[in-house]
Amino acid sequence: MQQKYCHFLKNTYFCANYYKRIPIQMKRFTLILASLMVLFSLKVNAQNERILLLESFTNTGCGPCAAYNPTMDALIAANADKIAAIKYHVNWPSANDPMYLHNTSENGSRTSYYGVNSVPHVVIDGTRFSGSPGGINQNVINQFAAIESPMELRLTYNVDEAQNTITVYVMGRVTTDIIGSLKLYVGVIEKEIHFTSAPGPNGERDFYSVMKKLLPSASGTALGELEAGDYFSYTFTWELANIYNMDQLDAIAWVQNANTKEVYQACKSSQDFEPFFANEACVNGLSNIKNINCSGVAAPKVVLTNYGSNALTSAELEVLVNGVSMETVTWDGNLACLASETVDLGEITFPVEETNTLEVKILSVNSVNDEAPDNDVTTFDIQGAPDVVGKVLKLTIRTDANPEQTTWKVTNLGTGEVVLEGGPYDTPNHTYNQVLEITGDGCYDFTIYDAGGNGFSGSGVYGLKAGSTTLFSGKVFGESESNEFSYEVVAGAEEALCSATSIYPNPTKDMVTIESDGEQAVTIYNMAGQRVFEGRSNGYLQIDMKAYGAGIYAIQVGSETQRIIVK
Repeated sequence: MQQKYCHFLKNTYFCANYYKRIPIQMKRFTLILASLMVLFSLKVNAQNERILLLESFTNTGCGPCAAYNPTMDALIAANADKIAAIKYHVNWPSANDPMYLHNTSENGSRTSYYGVNSVPHVVIDGTRFSGSPGGINQNVINQFAAIESPMELRLTYNVDEAQNTITVYVMGRVTTDIIGSLKLYVGVIEKEIHFTSAPGPNGERDFYSVMKKLLPSASGTALGELEAGDYFSYTFTWELANIYNMDQLDAIAWVQNANTKEVYQACKSSQDFEPFFANEACVNGLSNIKNINCSGVAAPKVVLTNYGSNALTSAELEVLVNGVSMETVTWDGNLACLASETVDLGEITFPVEETNTLEVKILSVNSVNDEAPDNDVTTFDIQGAPDVVGKVLKLTIRTDANPEQTTWKVTNLGTGEVVLEGGPYDTPNHTYNQVLEITGDGCYDFTIYDAGGNGFSGSGVYGLKAGSTTLFSGKVFGESESNEFSYEVVAGAEEALCSATSIYPNPTKDMVTIESDGEQAVTIYNMAGQRVFEGRSNGYLQIDMKAYGAGIYAIQVGSETQRIIVK
């Protein structure tokens, strides 16, 4: 019987092994050796057993989806040891699909990534299959699963109901070189969602492997090219949202070539999670550091995570600035596998240069060398504060919905005296401008506070200008954010506050916002003087700087040029 395929058309995530050669009498032990070689081959293949990534696209208003999904769900369940599944809900034919509405951006991103324009639609390992679920059966699954993977992935997670978060831990190691622009993707899914009445017109009430969040985002985490022996480990935390049943939370991960879309390996979570190494730790999350510094003083903190199977009871950490060792810190404690602790590295002093790199490096763990040193270093870029000579300082604060939570102060770091302070404010979503009168030379700290602990929300933002140059600005910072500036008083100096251009946040990790007085030409140059962007602002323009890479850029808006840091 010929099967009819139906679609609803859119409108219109290092171990180097060696083996000692043992002399033997070949004739006597040929059979034994052959048997051992078979067993060894099986063991190697088991380490690289492929888990298929099955991505399904569906919608609660799609009739054919209701017909095909039960069969596909049964096939996925029957191959739980071979398939990591995730389902994205598109916005057609029903724009009211609740599982689409819970995460419109990331559902849409994966749909666009594959160019899916009909549902139901299934993609396996990115390039091995793309089409109607009617073309998938057990033979196809077996055929694809038999292809050896060049790497191994391991994943586990924990849910903190008190904090309403899920934390996912992913580890991977490579046995064969992989060339290409590789990315690690992590998906939080809800294994089962059951409605008492159908949420859409196609009558479906039961949904499986529904994507809730991609970590850290739909863009994934860049891995670059990987060589045999490479190892990586990552931790992702997400504040839960739009979860029907906490008991049904799960996570999967996969490594994919961003250009060709080929998936090299996927993995599901495991309750019997076992790290690759016994003594292995990671440092990341450097904090309590000012992005802009003139004092040459820092008191960094770093997150130390145990990625080994042994409890982490000691670690030796080295702090360097611009490649010069500042101090060595010995940490003692007791961290179980995958547990973390924020380590206070104490106060350091360093000679400030125009650009500075603070580096924290693991020297040893549990009094031995870390078995996987690839993640033993973390860095933080610090910009030397420019000298402000006789320029007018203007502070601009755009309050959010809670203006009463915002306060700030300016401190002379030489004397410790608070010379200026302001806030709290009264009017929400209002722009406050204030000239800061500095009467003495020195290095100053500007700290802004948010009593709510989440910086500014909405359109809230702050910025400090020296004449027409933005010294720093910010938006998302938790309870407080600090930066420094160097100021020299010049008697009789006067400067007009002639600039109406604001560029924020600075530093930034991705998006930068440019607010200008009317229409202006916008050009961005990197440190080599190369033009990387050219366009126009009609008073408001947002640019994703992530595409140009980390570094210092000059943004020219009309006749004014400001410097911005991309982290």
